[in-house]
Amino acid sequence: MRKHWFIALLLVLFSVTAASAKDYMTWKTEGFVGADGCKMCHAGVHNDWSSSWHTMKTEWGPAYPDIYYKQDKDRYPWGSEKIYPWIKRDWDKLDTYMILDRKDANTNYVSTTKVKYEEVELVVGSQRKQRYAVYYDGSPDKAWLAHTKDGGISWTLDKSTVVDYPGNKDRAGYKFLFIEVRPKDGDINKNNYGTWRSWQEQCIACHTTGFDADAWYDAKEAFKKGQRNHLRDVFSVDISVSCEACHGGGAEHARMPSKSNIINPAKLTDPSERMVTCNRCHTRAQTNTMHGKGSNDNRGFVLGEHSYEDVMQYTRPAWGKGNRQVSVDGKGRRDHQQDMDLMLSATIKGDHSTHAQMACFDCHTVHNVGNNPESPWLFDKSPVETCAKCHLGQAEKVLRAFDGRTGWPRYGYGNWDNEGGRVANKQHIFNLDEEGRSFGLSPDQYHWALKKGGDAKKAADWESIWPWEKAAMEKDGRTTFVGADPTKR
Repeated sequence: MRKHWFIALLLVLFSVTAASAKDYMTWKTEGFVGADGCKMCHAGVHNDWSSSWHTMKTEWGPAYPDIYYKQDKDRYPWGSEKIYPWIKRDWDKLDTYMILDRKDANTNYVSTTKVKYEEVELVVGSQRKQRYAVYYDGSPDKAWLAHTKDGGISWTLDKSTVVDYPGNKDRAGYKFLFIEVRPKDGDINKNNYGTWRSWQEQCIACHTTGFDADAWYDAKEAFKKGQRNHLRDVFSVDISVSCEACHGGGAEHARMPSKSNIINPAKLTDPSERMVTCNRCHTRAQTNTMHGKGSNDNRGFVLGEHSYEDVMQYTRPAWGKGNRQVSVDGKGRRDHQQDMDLMLSATIKGDHSTHAQMACFDCHTVHNVGNNPESPWLFDKSPVETCAKCHLGQAEKVLRAFDGRTGWPRYGYGNWDNEGGRVANKQHIFNLDEEGRSFGLSPDQYHWALKKGGDAKKAADWESIWPWEKAAMEKDGRTTFVGADPTKR
C-alpha cells in the first residue's frame, strides 16, 4: 500500500512540475490570439504553415522531452530531432559551455560547467545553422575567458586559467553556448560565438510572435528585486513566426471576422508598408531605438501602426569606406540585409521603378517556405523562372545582380574599403555596373547628415545615412548632403 502511495505521490509531483514548466512557454499578449485561434477558420493555410521553416526559428530543446521527442519523423531533413545528428553524436567533444557575460569589449566570461545535451532548453535556427541556449539565473560562477582580436568576428576560448565571475542578474534568461554549427557533418563555425546577452534581451521578438516587451522588462525588474523566482517566461503568444507576425494581432478579427480588422500584406499598396511586413525581422538593425537596453530586434513594433524607423535603426552604411556590414557602395555583406539592398532601387532606378515597389513576398513564398525541397524559398521552380516573368530572355543575365562577390576584391577585418558583397543568390541590389558586376550607389549618390552642432568642414562630423533616411534627418533639423564629399558642398 505504501509503495502505491509513494508512486502516486511521484506522479502528482511530476504532473505539477510538468505543468509548471509549461506555464512560461506561452503568454496571452493583448490583441493576439495565437496560431491555433487562426486555424479555426484558416485550416488550409495553417496546415501549410505548420511544417514551414517559419515554425522552426526557435524551438524547445531536449530539456523538454515531452515536446522535443514528439515531432513527426520527417519534420527536418535529418529526422525528427531538431538538433543535427552529428552534434548529438559529438556533443561531449564540443565546447558546449554557456556564455555568461561580457568582461570588456574584447573579452567574455564563459562558464566552465559543461552543458549536457539533455539540458539544452532552446534550439535557435534550423536549416542553415543552429545555436543552443540554456537558462541562467545570474548567479556567480567559475569561468574561462574568451577573447576576440577582430571586433567580435571570431572568439578564442582560453581554458588555461579559471576566474571568478561575480554574477549579474541583468544577464538572467536563456543564454547561448559558445558554439555555432551547421547541418553538414563536422561543419562548425570556427569563429565560435560571442553573444553575451540573453535571448530575451536581444533576439526574441523576431523569433517569436506577439512578444510583450513591457511584460519582459517588468518581470526582469521584479526578478532583480527578488520578487520573481525566474526569468524563463517567453512572454510571446507563439514561440514561432506565426500568422500574427505578418498579419498583425488578430484577437479582434477572431471575435468578429472582417477585412477591416486584419492586415493582408498582399493587398497593401504603399511600398514601405509592404516592405516592413517582412523587413521588421528580415533586416539588420543597428539597435532598437524604442527600448534600447542591448536589444536589436523589433520589440515594441506594432504592424499597421509603426514604421521601421519608429522602433529600429538600420545598420549603418559607410560611404566610400565600407564596414563589416556594408560595402563602400552600400551592398549588404551579412545576413538579413536584402531589404536594404532592395530599397536602394529607389535611388538607383527611381521611386516608381519596379524593384522599388516590390516586397519580399512578391517572389518568395511565406506560408510554404521550406515545404518544397526543390525550391524552398520561391513560388517558382528556380530564380530564372521567377525573374523571367518580367525579364523574359534576359533572366539569366540579370541574375548576376544577386552575386555581390564575383568581380570584386575580397573583404575582411581591416580590409572593408571595397565593393565586395555577398555570395551568389544572397545579394538583392538589382543593379549591374558596366562590367556586369553587382553594384550599389555611385559616389554622386552617397547620402550624408551633419551631426547636430557639427562643423560642416570636418569629415568626422558627417554621418553616412541611407537615402530613405534623408527626409527624417532634415525634419530633425540636421543638414544633409548628397554627393561624394560633404566637406566640399
